[in-house]
Amino acid sequence: MFRARLGVRTRILAIALVPSSTLLVVGVGAAAYLVAEGNKAQEWASQNRQVIPSTRQFLEAVQEERQLTLTALGGDESLALTLGPARQRLDIAFKGLMSGTNGVREVDDSKIGSTANNFIAVVAQLTQVRTAADTGQLPAADAYAFFNRLLDAITSGSKVIAATAPNAELGLRFATGLRLFLVDEAFSRSSALASMIIASPGPPPIPMEEFWRQTGFYHTEVTTLASSLGTEQHRSLQALMAGPAWQRITTMENALAHRNTATPTPNANHLVTQSGWPALPLTTTEWQAAATEVNRGLIASWLAQNEEAQTLAEAEAADATTKSAWAGGGVIAVSLLAFAIAILLANRIIRRLERLRGETLALADERLPDMMRRLNAGEIIDPDAESPDLDYGHDEIGQVANAFQHAHGAAVAGAVNEARTREGVKAVFLNIAHRSQVVVHRQLEILDKAEERQEDPALLNTLFELDHLATRERRNAENLIILAGGRPGRQWRNPVPLIDVVRSAVGETLDYTRVRVARLPETQLLGAVVADLIHLLAELVDNATSFSPPQSRVEVTGKVVGKGVVTEISDQGMGVPSAKMARINELLRQPPDFGLVALSADARLGLFVVARLAARHHISIRLAESDYGGVRVIVLIPSALLAQENVHTPPPLGAAENGSGALTALPPSHTVDPDPLPRAW
Repeated sequence: MFRARLGVRTRILAIALVPSSTLLVVGVGAAAYLVAEGNKAQEWASQNRQVIPSTRQFLEAVQEERQLTLTALGGDESLALTLGPARQRLDIAFKGLMSGTNGVREVDDSKIGSTANNFIAVVAQLTQVRTAADTGQLPAADAYAFFNRLLDAITSGSKVIAATAPNAELGLRFATGLRLFLVDEAFSRSSALASMIIASPGPPPIPMEEFWRQTGFYHTEVTTLASSLGTEQHRSLQALMAGPAWQRITTMENALAHRNTATPTPNANHLVTQSGWPALPLTTTEWQAAATEVNRGLIASWLAQNEEAQTLAEAEAADATTKSAWAGGGVIAVSLLAFAIAILLANRIIRRLERLRGETLALADERLPDMMRRLNAGEIIDPDAESPDLDYGHDEIGQVANAFQHAHGAAVAGAVNEARTREGVKAVFLNIAHRSQVVVHRQLEILDKAEERQEDPALLNTLFELDHLATRERRNAENLIILAGGRPGRQWRNPVPLIDVVRSAVGETLDYTRVRVARLPETQLLGAVVADLIHLLAELVDNATSFSPPQSRVEVTGKVVGKGVVTEISDQGMGVPSAKMARINELLRQPPDFGLVALSADARLGLFVVARLAARHHISIRLAESDYGGVRVIVLIPSALLAQENVHTPPPLGAAENGSGALTALPPSHTVDPDPLPRAW
């Protein structure tokens, strides 16, 4: 039901626009998503780059407090005054880092959410760790592990950034930055362990293996990593490794490793520690200065690599955003172009279909009815000339047009053949009718002669009955002429009184003795309509006597009205159902084609003949219910058929009355039929 309400335009547009709309929605959605993701990536890189300074401050503060805390736990109590300011710097750096990472988390918290939460949980233990360290209740290994966990957050964050990089190049740069950070963290851990080892009067609280592992890692990693850095950073790292600070640190680390493997010699001729260990090549101040210089150099290399990667990530994100926007614009443009093409093609198809519909409707509503009218008028029609030229190409619409053209041609050919057949049937009707008229006319002439010579009343009555039957036979012949579209041969030149016309019509009926003609107005009818009106009234009176009881009477009355003269024929029969009466009135008002009447299951040729005669002279006939339950036929003869003089005119020469008082002889004045005319009854 829903599909039936859709027009062709809607269906064509739906076929074309639904895929285009889907493409548009998907394309725009994908482009919008990519643009949003590109903007998010750009903002993410920008926020990460902005948090680099606070990250550096936090990194340096943690490394400093870690080194001072391990040194103090190792036995050096002179760092109490230095440890307080270091802790304050760490607290300030932590607040700055958290403030800086808020922007990163607002952009996308899914990448660092768990890492940040773990980091905050670890920092929350910082106060307890400091209190335990000050009271001597915190083992050095636990302090070392705690501060390492603080900086593991930077390691985890760097791993997340490297893993979620948009391309391999950025991933490699972030991975290189992470390696630089691990190199610096390993150096810082080794420096913190070295400070604790130096301050310890005996074996260090943390095994020397950790010191050796951290020292070996950053030495090996920095040598490997230097070759994978950019030119500027590679030069800076090489300069740091070739510098005196790096050399001092290396010498100090070798001395610490050698001292922890040697036996204490308190009486040797060189510097020794309070515990008897050999003196180190650098003083604590010199070593710390060198360590600070190397640590800052490593941090600078890591930050430079990280900032370069973040800048490149911003550029990549901006480029991806631009490309996504262009791709979205391209999808929109393609979709709009598809829309325009679909609408254009749909409109072209619709215009062709509308033009085809207009031409086919013109064929069905105008040209074909006009051709039928011309055929009914007797014109000769050439089917080829009437065939339309529906040229719509060779596609499906053109094929439909050709089908319409063939159908119209077949209809025209069929109509022409039917018209020829009907003309042939009419010719047969006319021929039979004329032959019958000749026979009946000769029969009536013989009967007239016999009636003139006969004086026996019984035989004369028989001759009158034969005369009456011959008159009815003549009416049947005239029915054939009317059905064939011709005109009866009987015609009158002068006006005839209405009473004479009615009596003549009654005389042509079978049961004329049952008909009672009341007083009629003294009105005369034009001679040209007398024959047709006699025939019309005779059919109606005959119909009234046929459908009423044999003992009942049929009354014929008349009166003058504003539009002419009304003649009413009333019977006392069973009547006609209202639906059937309505159909009969419609037939009398507008007679159909005779072919339809002949094919009808309820065909009454008499009513059709009456309808044809009434339509010929614009006489109005209507059936209604009579006062006795039967049928009353109202015949309105228009004023145009009445003679101007209402003076009673005697019947034409040869008129006579039969025993019932009906007019039985009205000789014709002239005829269009070449055969002799019978008398009028």
